[in-house]
Amino acid sequence: MNKKVIHLTLFLAIIASISGGLLSFVNSFTAPIINENAIAAEKATLKLLFPNTDEFVPVTNFEDETGAILSIFEAKGAGFAYKVSRMGYANPIVLMVGISNDGKIIGLQVLELADTPGYGMKVGEAPFINSVVGKSTTDGLDLISGSTVSSTAAVTAINAARSHFNNLKGIDDGGGSVITPPTPELGRTILLSSDEATSVEATIIETVVNGDEKTFTLSSNGYAVLEGGYGDPKPNVFKVTINSVTQVIVSVEVVEMNDTANIGDKIEHEVFLSQFVGIRLDDENASVDVVSGATRTSISAIRAVMTTRGK
Repeated sequence: MNKKVIHLTLFLAIIASISGGLLSFVNSFTAPIINENAIAAEKATLKLLFPNTDEFVPVTNFEDETGAILSIFEAKGAGFAYKVSRMGYANPIVLMVGISNDGKIIGLQVLELADTPGYGMKVGEAPFINSVVGKSTTDGLDLISGSTVSSTAAVTAINAARSHFNNLKGIDDGGGSVITPPTPELGRTILLSSDEATSVEATIIETVVNGDEKTFTLSSNGYAVLEGGYGDPKPNVFKVTINSVTQVIVSVEVVEMNDTANIGDKIEHEVFLSQFVGIRLDDENASVDVVSGATRTSISAIRAVMTTRGK
C-alpha cells in the first residue's frame, strides 16, 4: 500500500514537472504573439503619441488603485502611453495619454466619447486637449466650465496615468493631481432688496458676536428642497459675517452644500461669494449676479445674507 502511494506521488510529481515545462515552453512562443496583438490594436494611437518610436512594449502587472488605467505601453527610449477610462456624464470616456521620460504630457488622444452633445463633448475638443498637452506630471489641470462632470472624469483618468508615472519615476507631484474647479459663469442680476431675495427668510442656527462683527450660521432652502424629487432633501447652510454697526457684509461662506453636485456647488467659488463683500445690507440698489445654471442655489445664499439685515 505504501509503495503504491509512493509510486503515485512520484508519478504525479513527474506529470506536474512535465506540464510545467510544457507550459513554460508554450508560453515562450505565445507571450510575444499576445504582446504583439495587444500592441497592434493600439499601434495607430501609440504612433500618434510617439511618432519617432518604433518599439512599444506592454507593461504588465502594474498597480493602480484608481481602476482607471486599462493598459500601459512603454515607448522604448521615449516614455509611456496610458490607456485610461472614467465614467462621464452618460458613458465612459476613454483616453490615451502619452508621457515622455522627462515627465511631460506630450499627447492626448480621445478614443471613446459619447457624452451630452455640446458641453459634454468639449473634452474632445482642441481647447481642452491643448490645456493638457505640454503640462508636466506635477502641474494642475483645469476643468471645463459648464462641463464639470465630463471634464472631471477626463482629468481624473489623466491623473491616474500621471500618478502611476510619478510613482514609477519617484516624482513627488506636490499636489498637482488635485482637480481645480472651473470658474463658474455668472448670469442674471438680482437686487438684494427685491422680493425674490427677501420674501423668504433663512433660518438662523447660531449667532456669534465679536466686537462690532456678528457671524451668523443660517440654513436656507435651495434647489433640492424647493424642486422636490430628492430622497432626503436638506437646506444649504451658510456662514455670514457682517459689521452690525455699519451693516456692511464682511464675508460669506458655504458651510454645507446639499444641492446638486457639480451644479449647485458652483456657488462655492470665490467669483460668486466675493460679490457680497463690502455691500451695505441697507443699500436698496445693491445687487449680485447668480451663477448660471444654479439660480435657485444662488438665491438660497442671497436669502441667507439678507436674513442678517438689521440683526
